[in-house]
Amino acid sequence: MTLLPPHRTAPAAAALALLLGVTACAPVAAPAPTASAAPDAHGIDGGGAAEVAAPAGALVIADRRGGLTLLDLDTEKRSELARGRDDVDGVFGDGRLVYRALDEAGLPSVEVIDTARWTVPHGDHTHSFLGEPRLLGVLEGEGGARVTGGGQQTALAFEGGEVVVLVHDDLAAGLPDAPRVTVAAAGPVMPFAGLLLVPTADETIEVSDPAGDPVPGGGAPCAGASDADVTRVGAVFACADGAVLFTREVGGSVAAETIPYPAGAAPATALSGRPDRPDLAGIAGDRGAWLLDVRQRQWTLLPSDVPLLRAVALGDDDSRTVAVDADGRVRVLAPDGTVLVRTEPLLAASLADPVLRERVQLIADAEHAYVTDPATGSVHEIDHGDARVTRTFADLDPLFLQQVG
Repeated sequence: MTLLPPHRTAPAAAALALLLGVTACAPVAAPAPTASAAPDAHGIDGGGAAEVAAPAGALVIADRRGGLTLLDLDTEKRSELARGRDDVDGVFGDGRLVYRALDEAGLPSVEVIDTARWTVPHGDHTHSFLGEPRLLGVLEGEGGARVTGGGQQTALAFEGGEVVVLVHDDLAAGLPDAPRVTVAAAGPVMPFAGLLLVPTADETIEVSDPAGDPVPGGGAPCAGASDADVTRVGAVFACADGAVLFTREVGGSVAAETIPYPAGAAPATALSGRPDRPDLAGIAGDRGAWLLDVRQRQWTLLPSDVPLLRAVALGDDDSRTVAVDADGRVRVLAPDGTVLVRTEPLLAASLADPVLRERVQLIADAEHAYVTDPATGSVHEIDHGDARVTRTFADLDPLFLQQVG
């Protein structure tokens, strides 16, 4: 999945609490570091988690006080990852880890919680793992935090300029050994191919080595870098005039190429898609949505008769996109913008309130879309094959949503 940067997890956000079951376990405690399990035949280290036959899908959700809850999508069992508190300043995620930014008495820090559910792509197959959630520790820094990541690596960037790089395969060693570098970033910092991609104030994305020093000849122009995602093809940055794609080259270097918008296009400030898929989607002003086919290096406008508010590319063989429209319906769009199926206006009450409208979030996996409905305190699970609402998880106060597993 693309990871979840601040445009999807606003600074006041907190993870949803999907409450179908009524039981909750005690908050995750910080255990002593455990020895990592031996890597499997592919060199993948589960860090003590067991390899399972299929992805152990779950939703991570939060209330307005930052209380974190994990909902198992198979059993609907609910587990409390962390209790809410008054000094939570933001909640972020990368598809496995959850980051809870705190501001206690003016001293910023970030709790890092491992949900212990993840899947590693491996060519024509994948490896899925399931373990016990745990608090990995707390990272301190100056100023607010921003999280960007994908492909089993994440950058936690503090406003003061320090970036902590978390490599998922190294988590068993604990947070103290996570490398820290200082960079002058003016946008989301993305770890990629053992390097750092850093938007700068001079409207360039620099390629930096692990120490934070620019790599000569690397980088590409990008005005107003607002989002970054890792796709099956490479790392993609959303820029004011298009996208910049970074791909891994033989020998470990990276190559950059621009994918400009058509003339006169309204740019998308956020791009979203499923993990390890080749497509991304974003809102095209009031005209509809953009579909970016990263393999073809091509933007396609998906025109809409009703303005769209959220869009996520499925990246499937049919190049479909899931979107939320201004009437509160969830639509599934063909690659020419044709509405294939749509729900009733599930989110009409949420969209009628400007504050609640900003809290509506949309994510998708191979079979379902999940959309938050703040007005009713619910999260709807929607089959994006026929737009049926397959489940509704009620009695929630959803502000942040991510899927793990």
